[in-house]
Amino acid sequence: PTATPAKTTLHVSPHSMPHLLDHCFFPQRHGWPDLEDRWPVVPATTIVRHMMDAAERAAPGLRAVAVHGARFERWLTATPPVDVPVTVTPAPEHPDRVAVTFGPTARAVVELAPHHPPPPPRGPLPDGPERIPDHTAAQIYRDRWMFHGPRFQGLTELTAIGERHIRGVITTPAAPGALLDNVGQLLGYWIMATRTERTVVFPVQLGQARFHGPHPDPGTEVRCLLRITALTDTVLEADAELTVGGRVWARLTGWQDRRFDNDPTTRPVERFPERHTLASAMPGGWALVHERWPDLASRELIMRNSLGSAERAAYAQRPPRGRRQWLLGRIAVKDAVRHLLWQHGEGPVFPAELRVGNDELGRPRVTGVHGRVLPPLDVSLAHRAETGVAIARPHRPGPGPGPGIDIEEVTDRGPATLTTALGPAELRLLRELCAAGGDPEAVWFTRFWAAKEAVAKAEGDGLGGRPRDFAVLEAAPDGTRLLVSGRRERAYAVHCAPVANPPALPARDYVVAWTTGPGADDGHPDPAAEEYAR
Repeated sequence: PTATPAKTTLHVSPHSMPHLLDHCFFPQRHGWPDLEDRWPVVPATTIVRHMMDAAERAAPGLRAVAVHGARFERWLTATPPVDVPVTVTPAPEHPDRVAVTFGPTARAVVELAPHHPPPPPRGPLPDGPERIPDHTAAQIYRDRWMFHGPRFQGLTELTAIGERHIRGVITTPAAPGALLDNVGQLLGYWIMATRTERTVVFPVQLGQARFHGPHPDPGTEVRCLLRITALTDTVLEADAELTVGGRVWARLTGWQDRRFDNDPTTRPVERFPERHTLASAMPGGWALVHERWPDLASRELIMRNSLGSAERAAYAQRPPRGRRQWLLGRIAVKDAVRHLLWQHGEGPVFPAELRVGNDELGRPRVTGVHGRVLPPLDVSLAHRAETGVAIARPHRPGPGPGPGIDIEEVTDRGPATLTTALGPAELRLLRELCAAGGDPEAVWFTRFWAAKEAVAKAEGDGLGGRPRDFAVLEAAPDGTRLLVSGRRERAYAVHCAPVANPPALPARDYVVAWTTGPGADDGHPDPAAEEYAR
């Protein structure tokens, strides 16, 4: 028998494939109603299983005994549901093979035969030392080293790990493709256990998978030996030998993962986003985040872990050039709110439980989603280049100003900018401060400008074209505290702090300026904060 051309349609949805509920990238609160926020993705190995099944249906009486040149072009998500065309085309140059395409997502060549080939001899154990891994298989699921739910949790033993290999035991899950997915999990554990950066990996291709018997039944123990064959900044490649009862069941060669550009500081957030933040809590009660995910694919993962469905839609509508800073501002303000909630005894809060929008005047506003109740809060955010900042405070009753924050890069701006932005009294003060020694004019001007912008935001506006509506009245010699007049209030205490990009980012120095309201100074009791704490 030979294969005939065939085209079928596979319906992909959580209803038709409930096992995908255990293959969601992003954890959310228990019972979370918006499945898109969890992002159920069809595993590459499940796609391989469906391509093998399609090849066998096109050639009755033959078995899929090998897969060659599998390529995975993009993620396939189950929300919203999608119908995927699966085509099978005989390969004229190879009568025993068919080319299979799985929509725009994947493609491979499947080899067919009446029977599986006999198993080859087992390969030798790798040379070189190995040790017992620092984690157990149960720990990597409990501690979310892997995002997989119960139907994809097949690793039951991490046997040994070496500089270029890892061994483990997989108890075959029932979900289609889950056994080979666990091979990928074992490979993922190796990169996490042996490296500190670029440890997020996803499969992009499989050179060859050859099978020497039918698929093991659920519950069957399969021993897996992975040998690392290549490791670069962007690619992790390995070969695998899978044995059942001492006999080789399958050999995989050229399993290739793409390494994503993540940072060790983001790893706790990827695993437990409800308890960790990308932004740091800074002295003075504001949040600071640097963009540590410069490539588009890594930013996509951070974006999906940080935003809810309505915010993702807003993100997609923004011009591509402005998305990264918009995202930084949303991350910073959500983290500032969560820092404040945790200070007052709140339990876990996922980023998707908070929605950042704008009030009728365009000021940022944070509300709870799907039952998350927030106390009344006032927030302010700002972003510049690769950095975002935000501040959150309990809402003060009445229509008065709230907190304001700004960040500006320290650069030389020239005399024309100074005379446009500052009034005569401010220019005199600026020159006096510079003459007293210490910081140069560019730093002092950036403090003045950031402080005025922070006050403008506190009053519910921005400087816009009216910088002289706000004035720096006084400044501490070290630049840490300024007194600024506003349009609505006589004076605001504004704090300033220097910030610099970390070494992996372009070299930039910034000034962050923040105020908690008219006359306010975070060194003194805040009645609204005390009332909130009670």
